[in-house]
Amino acid sequence: MSGRLAGYAAEIERYLRGESDVKREELHDDKSVTGARREAGEFQAMKSYERTGGGGRLGQGQAGSTLGGGSNTPPSSSGGLGASGSSMSSRAPKSTAAASSPRAPSAPIMVYGATLAGFRPEEEEEDWKRRGGGGGRGAGRASATGRAARAGYQARAVAARAGYAAGAQPAVFKVMPNPPSTREAAARLLNYIGKREDEKGEKHDIEIFDEDGQMLATGGARKAFLETFCETFEPPLENTNFLEVRFELASEVTDAAVSEALNKAFGAKPIIYAQDGQTVEVYAHTDERAGPLAKVLAGGREDSRSKALDKIEARLSETMGAAGVVARAEVTAAVSREPKAKYFLQKFIRTHSHVRHANGEPVPGVKNSTKAAASVYEQWRPQFSGRERRNAYHLLFSARAGTDANAVMAAARAVLEERAPGYKFVLAHHKDTKHVHIHAMVQARSADGERLKFYKPDLIAWRESFAEKARENGIAMVATRRMDHAMTRPFTKEHAGAYSRAQGDPRYQISARTIERVEAKRQRRLDGQSLVVNGDAIAAAWQKTVTTMRTAGVVGQALAAAELIGNNFLQFRRDRTREGQPGPAADRGADESGQKSFLSHPGMRELNALIGDLDMAQTPLEMRRQMARVNQALDNMRETLPPAHQGQFEQYREEVNDKMHDRLARLQFERQQQRRGGGSEEPIPEREARGRDLPTRDDPREPEQPRTGTEQEKVSAKQKDAKKQKAQQAEEQDRKTQRSNDNDYER
Repeated sequence: MSGRLAGYAAEIERYLRGESDVKREELHDDKSVTGARREAGEFQAMKSYERTGGGGRLGQGQAGSTLGGGSNTPPSSSGGLGASGSSMSSRAPKSTAAASSPRAPSAPIMVYGATLAGFRPEEEEEDWKRRGGGGGRGAGRASATGRAARAGYQARAVAARAGYAAGAQPAVFKVMPNPPSTREAAARLLNYIGKREDEKGEKHDIEIFDEDGQMLATGGARKAFLETFCETFEPPLENTNFLEVRFELASEVTDAAVSEALNKAFGAKPIIYAQDGQTVEVYAHTDERAGPLAKVLAGGREDSRSKALDKIEARLSETMGAAGVVARAEVTAAVSREPKAKYFLQKFIRTHSHVRHANGEPVPGVKNSTKAAASVYEQWRPQFSGRERRNAYHLLFSARAGTDANAVMAAARAVLEERAPGYKFVLAHHKDTKHVHIHAMVQARSADGERLKFYKPDLIAWRESFAEKARENGIAMVATRRMDHAMTRPFTKEHAGAYSRAQGDPRYQISARTIERVEAKRQRRLDGQSLVVNGDAIAAAWQKTVTTMRTAGVVGQALAAAELIGNNFLQFRRDRTREGQPGPAADRGADESGQKSFLSHPGMRELNALIGDLDMAQTPLEMRRQMARVNQALDNMRETLPPAHQGQFEQYREEVNDKMHDRLARLQFERQQQRRGGGSEEPIPEREARGRDLPTRDDPREPEQPRTGTEQEKVSAKQKDAKKQKAQQAEEQDRKTQRSNDNDYER
């Protein structure tokens, strides 16, 4: 077993004994023994590769007694190609590429290829059917594409775990925050990518390569590239979010009091209003995201699980009450596009009498509503806040120290050429750190008007593509998930900066959670919370990996390492959740009293698997069917939970359903844009459409005052009634979801 894997296994064993602060790479075998084992394993792997003729399906016994190398893979030329691809099929490497490869793939790549070839999709299909994925008549034909995609994803995930156990490094691909949105920002990023400090601390230009492989060696070349790069940049978006709200006053109030209360309620935003008795109609500019609110109003509030409207109305009513005007607010309309905003403004002026500005002054010229609305809108325009578009992305491809930098650069270029064809980009290698990392700046919008998207499935696809191209260039790299090896959450640039400042200046205070997050990641600690909550699912994934590796004929240290990892994860999970021995206070699997919560329920394993499968849904119809299975699993859990956990469980269920409905909305939008694709109208990606809506502003409400015992009992009773009502609404929504499965539009 390699030194890294020995340290990894020893770390888990120390976790079992309660010693959780062990670094993964502190324990090493004797270097001579490790080197001899590595050489023997690689020799056997290469012999196996030669017996297969450099290609073909890697089946039983072909992997031999393979053994992963050390934490760093042997350097190879950037032109070398590996033996395995990233799909389920058993295609061989290209003959021309294989002939030009100076060396055979390393042992981890062979293990990856053998495990991928040994994956049996029919077993996954049977498991999927047992979990209720059979559907009705014709369901197999309707979702065959989705099942094939899911099987391919599962195959690559199993093979990635096998390669990781054999010593391959995980692929690291990041979309960096604060992307450039203006020409000036793009110039600053280009300057950052293309300049590094030398030994004297002075900055100098480094090599930058564009999408054609040309080096931008001079300042004039970089300036010329920037000219063409920024041709697709779009101007900032203007916030055109408006709400129409009706207030029912509890008593008669003076005009001055109404005007003052409305200004406080809407935060001095541009508004007009009309009062008729104890009813006040308001048309107001807002920082709320009006697009989702309009969808909820159009679909019927009673059929939606979104609570955004309720929160807005509660805040407006509370703010009006704090200003001395008791009123009940109701949002009646919401628009997020400028043409509709002007139309609704004109309609408001036309249908209401005595329309007034925020200061109480009458709106002039209301007899001609078109001119009056245009005048009011132009008066408001200087007060509209804007939001910059995402015109470029800053990407990072990273590998471990000692990896061939030229091979990483070649892999990064291949990924961009495959995943972003037609987009201009630049690449540069920063050599001022131990690990190898390649920075890239790529257009967010191509010359043809198509936009790059980086939703969660896209990030997974880019990471898998990076790992595949790295293997083709001789780097033992796989696209694992953080959950596969129970790693702690990564920290952000802001976390690292705050942590560094706190280390240098004791006056600078940061939270203990930030310190723990940075130190845990740097010391490569295991995530105890993930192991407690998801230990069964992680162990099951590794057991599936071991079974597939055996089927493919992979034996020896790689198989032993994978089996040991899964067994230790499972043992750790059982020890930490044993009756009478609650986990640590920070564990999500226990409540504040230290007792097990619903997260430690045996059904969480199946539920987590179903939730993980949601990303594989390719159409709204498939998404609705998977949502139905998730809700069925939630129903089964709810029936077996004790009353003390029902409240937390309902909150968790609401969060899960909110995320599922967001994913469904994205799929529906993408399907709608695909249907429009044949027309002349340019499709607008959902992210751009949602980008027109500004982030929700901070809640201005005052903190609640402490309640007495009687008041707390009343609040508890109301909460129970609300939870019961939510459960009934959830069941009704599930029934409607089932009825909508045959919607032809979503097919």
